[in-house]
Amino acid sequence: MRTRRERLRSPRGIASALVLAVAGCALGWLCLDTAAVEILPPGAVPGVLRSDHPEQVLTRATRALVTQRGRLSPDTLAAVRRAAAAAPLDARPYLILGHQYLLEGQADRALAALEAGQRLDPRQKLIHILLLDRYLRTGRYDAAATQFSLMARLMGATQGPIAAAMAQMSVAPETRDAVRRTLASDPVLEGGVLLAMARSDIAPSTIFALASPAALADAGDTGAWGPALVKRLVEKGNFAAARSVWTRIYRLPDAAARAPIFNTGFARSPASPPFNWTLAVGSIGAADMRSGAIAIDYYGRDSGELANQLLVLAPGRYRFTVTVDPGKTDTASRLLWTLTCAGGAKTPLMRLPVTAAATQRRLTADVTVPAGCPAQTLQLIGEAGDFPAPIAVSLRNPAITPIPGSQP
Repeated sequence: MRTRRERLRSPRGIASALVLAVAGCALGWLCLDTAAVEILPPGAVPGVLRSDHPEQVLTRATRALVTQRGRLSPDTLAAVRRAAAAAPLDARPYLILGHQYLLEGQADRALAALEAGQRLDPRQKLIHILLLDRYLRTGRYDAAATQFSLMARLMGATQGPIAAAMAQMSVAPETRDAVRRTLASDPVLEGGVLLAMARSDIAPSTIFALASPAALADAGDTGAWGPALVKRLVEKGNFAAARSVWTRIYRLPDAAARAPIFNTGFARSPASPPFNWTLAVGSIGAADMRSGAIAIDYYGRDSGELANQLLVLAPGRYRFTVTVDPGKTDTASRLLWTLTCAGGAKTPLMRLPVTAAATQRRLTADVTVPAGCPAQTLQLIGEAGDFPAPIAVSLRNPAITPIPGSQP
């Protein structure tokens, strides 16, 4: 069996050590700007104090800790040690000296100093961050879980730097299991960290790998990390990745995942927009799912959107069809189905007027999806006329099918 030193000398060990170093910096210094307000005293030190007074010394040292990112001169450290003896109830010397011991590789002395500082000031955020890093690296999972929970209450579980550090640690063999066990011990905390990760630039695969089975099962809940991750990918224009993540968090069967339009039967579904239907309720009108259709009540006073869904169609020619139940339409106002490239030019690729008749009828329109149009928005819109003219109609079974021989 290889020793730890031999493992660290291997290419994989060197890579893991680098990840751990980056993660340690992330935990300590990416959060420093957030913690700096609490580290530095709220006001200026009275000028009447001598320069070697403990308050003056610690104020200068803590300010240097922030501005110099922990690199303090020997003279400053000696002054801090004297101030610690003169002000034994102040937590700042323990923070400063504990961090210095970490830089010098004196892990035991660092841990003792930081824990002493935490006892003096339980609200000192940077001490919490440095202790969490120590506990994770040494496999003290119960202490790490406690520390993480305290940090969540002090800083908020959705702090971006904490999420970034946890993501980096989740891929390092030495801390991967510790991070998962720590988060799994506190479902609320895990949900907050995963939500912060979903809103950051962290890869979806890293987030899925970190999530516990319980977090995966609840990923599609309203306000959870799954919809936030889908939203972020859509806003970045990564539509195919967003659709893949959306399919995974709602555990959709293959047939539903591959369908050009999702939920053509307008059934109640936990799957969220934008790849499921968004239906309007407001001053424009109302769209409700009823008996396998959407019942449209368009008031005809203002133009606007009544229903939409984001599609991911490959370039090519398609045929769109939809069934219209008997209903009431008016020539003064109009309903139209449109298809538009998402995030690009707003010129519709398709405009299909909806007209009702005495019997059920099927409407059809051909549409070409051009190259450079990775996603499309299918919309049902109402266009107001010169005078308010309400429209009531039910629509069912919308479908988009490729025209044979037209796909690249």
